Amino acid sequence: MQTHRDPLNVISSIAALTNHLRRMGSDETNIAECAAQSYEEITVGLDRGMAMRDKGVVPDGRVIDVQFTDFVKDPWTTIKDIYAALGRELKPEAEQKMREFLAANPGDGGRGRYTWSDTGLDAGEVRERVRAYQERYNVPTEELR
Repeated sequence: MQTHRDPLNVISSIAALTNHLRRMGSDETNIAECAAQSYEEITVGLDRGMAMRDKGVVPDGRVIDVQFTDFVKDPWTTIKDIYAALGRELKPEAEQKMREFLAANPGDGGRGRYTWSDTGLDAGEVRERVRAYQERYNVPTEELR
């Protein structure tokens, strides 16, 4: 399965997480440096993933593509669609356990932990760099945090 999300929000989120983890062991870290590294790693990974599919290294139908926005908007339909794509049934017991876990562990969507402006990256430049990926997988452009 590959979850598709606006790469700019992914970059800023990963940069914030990396910066947080680095601060545990060093005073020599900053989010802009982490963002530059995340930007490079993520864009190279997206390009390589598309190339692998183009070359048939990853056969058609082998990957289930999921839009992050669909999951956020309607997680249960998305989960059921994933199970169906795998040729499996989402059993009521499994769904109940998932629902209980989510109720006990609500997320906040990363609010307050990162913003695009922290990255020091040029949004227009990065947007252009990921355009082919967004167009190929119909990944919507999200509001930058």
